[in-house]
Amino acid sequence: MSRSHDLEETLANVTELVAKRLDADVCSIYTTDADQRELTLSSTIGLDSEAVGKVTMRVGEGLVGVTAERGEPIALEHARSDPLYRYFPETGEERFESFLAAPLIVQGAVIGVIAIQTAEARRFDEPDVELLKTCASLLAPVVVNAQLLALMSTSDERERGDVVSRIAVSDAVRSRQTKIRTRRSEHNVTLRGLATARGVAIGPIFRMDKPVDFGRIVYQAKADVAEEHADFRAAMTEARREIAEMRDVVRDRFGPEFAAVFHAQMQILEDKGFLLNVTQAIDETHNAREALNTVLDSYRKTFEQIEDPYFRERGTDIADVGQRVMEKLLGVRDHVEPMQHGSVVVVDQLLPAIFAQLEMDNVSAIIAEHGGQTSHGVIFARTLEIPTVTGAAGLLEEAREGESAIVDGATGTIYLSPDDALTREFEKAQHRHEVAVEHLDAMRERPAETLDGRRVKLSANAGLLADLRLVEKHGAEGVGLFRTELLALAHRGFPSEEEQEQLYQRVVEFLDPLPVTLRTLDLGGDKGIPNIGVDDEENPQLGCRSIRLTLENRHAFRAQLRAILRASTLGNLRLLLPMIGSLSELREAKAVIDEVRLELDREGSAFDRDLQVGIMIEVPSAAITARVLAAECDFFSIGTNDLTQYTLAVDRGNERVAHLYDSLHPAVLQLIHMTVRAGMEARIPVSVCGEMATNPLSVPILIGLGIGELSGTPAAVPVMKEIIRALDAGAVEADARAALVARTPAEVHAIAASRLREAGLVEHPDIGGWLLQLLDEALAPA
Repeated sequence: MSRSHDLEETLANVTELVAKRLDADVCSIYTTDADQRELTLSSTIGLDSEAVGKVTMRVGEGLVGVTAERGEPIALEHARSDPLYRYFPETGEERFESFLAAPLIVQGAVIGVIAIQTAEARRFDEPDVELLKTCASLLAPVVVNAQLLALMSTSDERERGDVVSRIAVSDAVRSRQTKIRTRRSEHNVTLRGLATARGVAIGPIFRMDKPVDFGRIVYQAKADVAEEHADFRAAMTEARREIAEMRDVVRDRFGPEFAAVFHAQMQILEDKGFLLNVTQAIDETHNAREALNTVLDSYRKTFEQIEDPYFRERGTDIADVGQRVMEKLLGVRDHVEPMQHGSVVVVDQLLPAIFAQLEMDNVSAIIAEHGGQTSHGVIFARTLEIPTVTGAAGLLEEAREGESAIVDGATGTIYLSPDDALTREFEKAQHRHEVAVEHLDAMRERPAETLDGRRVKLSANAGLLADLRLVEKHGAEGVGLFRTELLALAHRGFPSEEEQEQLYQRVVEFLDPLPVTLRTLDLGGDKGIPNIGVDDEENPQLGCRSIRLTLENRHAFRAQLRAILRASTLGNLRLLLPMIGSLSELREAKAVIDEVRLELDREGSAFDRDLQVGIMIEVPSAAITARVLAAECDFFSIGTNDLTQYTLAVDRGNERVAHLYDSLHPAVLQLIHMTVRAGMEARIPVSVCGEMATNPLSVPILIGLGIGELSGTPAAVPVMKEIIRALDAGAVEADARAALVARTPAEVHAIAASRLREAGLVEHPDIGGWLLQLLDEALAPA
């Protein structure tokens, strides 16, 4: 399907594939018009091909129309006897008895329907329905891209404008806030952005934003127009090769889950409409460069009218691909010049392609004029532990090639051309940090054990294959939380079972025999993506998110469970269900797990029959009823980020109330205490996997409450270990009892800070200075 991208061929390939996969006599695809009021038969195998493009129906008319109207599948063993059945004689469908259809949904809107029919009566079971729904979810974004590319293929400007005006009906793109920047001076030019990835770096500026001025490149068109066509085709081929190489590099470095970001660009280069438009323009102008410019400019103008961010991004993809093709046509070689070791890379946006283009061993930091803290590129940088600042307004205007720069990723501060005094100050800080990391990592084999012999397990949180090397580097004892939703975020929708199984298999094999805890998809809330049907919720954090979302999307949930179970054969895998709020939710999720186990059994697929199933305690109702829940699961993992947010009714992303967010609030500690007691009574392990696990002030309190495992960022593991090794279990148990009766978070902070000081940690040669600063800030009056 990914290799044919004009709309007609794409749909034809899909219908043939689905018909074979589901053993159906008919597979048809119906697409909506721009107003989403009518459906048209756009492709079929099994019905009369003459009906394609001619048979139309209103949304709500007939079985196909009702599928679109309801936005959910319809399965009928005897379709013709159903009162909703509508006969279209042009299709020749009177000989088909059974019917199964699923909607194609993008951005919460139905853009079409895929339907199968059989001549013999057939009762479609749940796996059939789920398979068709999976096909529909994978097909929908492909159809959207193909439709947009088909739109570009028309030469009728009025038609383009009409379609664009209909697309541009969603919320406008929010304008960025402009930041005030200082005027350029010769030294200590200070820029501030977002603290994106921690660390300090000092090095020369290396600018990647230097655009090629195509207007200054001499291009002599060939006398023979056939040669112009040949040059354009060669440029397309070379661009495809280059993007494929970048995709492969990213796959090797970061895993297959993020190679998906290059699929859209490959789809454009393989689109016949794009090729046809340029080919026709070459025939008219006899100049490949002029023809490509004309087509790209036309595309750009069209997409600039679209306000919806999802669709506007397709225009960005096309512009990026067009730039690449133009470079190949004009013979512009890869203009990323060799960089010095320790360079500070300056970019406009932190894009994934950067990590394929650069020798990352020479990069000491990355700074970007635009962008936030959650993009794919940012995740890559954080995974590689590269100090990063994004959203630094004025950077591209101020930064000079080769000048020295200091990047403080912890504060989001950039200093250009720092003077000697400032450089010496940061060189000392950088050296202390590097020495401390080396010392701590060198002692990674030492156990995390208190002075009186209590053992605490230290695990790492991860979400990428590249994270796994950090697990070993920093001495973690496994992965206490693997976030599977990063794959879905990369795909902008639910990933396929096969892709998930490949990823999970690689994770467990890499870490074997260390344990891995895989959390099922935790989407919705602040991790909203298109194509999952939860757009525009009034209060997404309290809406259809996490386990609620997956239970509503059974086909996606079952696909993930099948992938997890099939990857569990080594016996080092555990399954974690997020945001369980009640016993009924737990039982419903476990029932689906049992169904999938039986299904795999019938297929003869191998899996770990003793796979442990645990739940995250991250809503107050789960903590309060922990005794009930403990009787029906194998372990607890306390997600303190959401537990704190829900307990205190504080959105930590809201600047006006973020100061009220504190995981050491006595109310949060009471809920953790209740959870630990329930776990002890049921004899199941209890861990903490939120940010609280790596907060030095929290460590003595959590150990005192009886937490047996802490899971956090890999780089924090050595620091957590040093703190634990300086504590006495009996003393911190007394601290925890005092914290439970404290009246304010400040009182808890004081208890924890006093313990860390008494343990001598502020004199620790590696973490003492940093810890002292943290304690002073924690105890400072508000």
